[in-house]
Amino acid sequence: MNRLFLFILFLLAYQGWYAVLAQNRPNNKAEIPERVIQIDFNREKGPLNTMFNECVGAGRANEGLRADWQQQLAYVKKECGFRYIRMHGLLTDDMGVYKEDRDGNPQYNFMYIDVLFDFLISIDIKPFVELGFMPSALASGNTTIFWWRGNVTPPKDYEKWEALIRNLVQHFTERYGAEEVKTWYFEVWNEPNLSPGFWTGTRKNISNFINIALKL
Repeated sequence: MNRLFLFILFLLAYQGWYAVLAQNRPNNKAEIPERVIQIDFNREKGPLNTMFNECVGAGRANEGLRADWQQQLAYVKKECGFRYIRMHGLLTDDMGVYKEDRDGNPQYNFMYIDVLFDFLISIDIKPFVELGFMPSALASGNTTIFWWRGNVTPPKDYEKWEALIRNLVQHFTERYGAEEVKTWYFEVWNEPNLSPGFWTGTRKNISNFINIALKL
């Protein structure tokens, strides 16, 4: 019992000593002076470069089918006034663009792209069309990126890939008109130089991609 009593006294004494020491310890932290920035919105100095609102980026195309995404984009467009929007995954499986029948014949479905692009056009935003990633039915491998599994492998058949892109661009032209589509930007894939992250092929593979796009 005496030992327990002595131990408790020791703890109390130690805590008291530590508290005194902490209070007397010098504070080495330098005080940071308050910084005040004053802006006069009534004064201008030179023209304003509005390049920042030319184009914005979104996540992936499939998100653009959601009502809440569309509502928020319409609001931001109204407030900020940007002209183009770019996103990943236009050709991935969750957009249902490409599959093949049992004989290997391509089957196209542009319904979900139409829903997305119709909405963009309706709120006066032009698509910055990123041609990617690879539909699994056309892919040469199963390497993917992101949790939604964007396939980053070259096509197993470049003629089928060319036919897909040709039909897609032709569909855009028929639906929105040649003059409108001429105002869009087209990008072949996304950052293929970041290999193997976004691309498992070679420089020659991506050169074939570009050559296909230039022929369209």
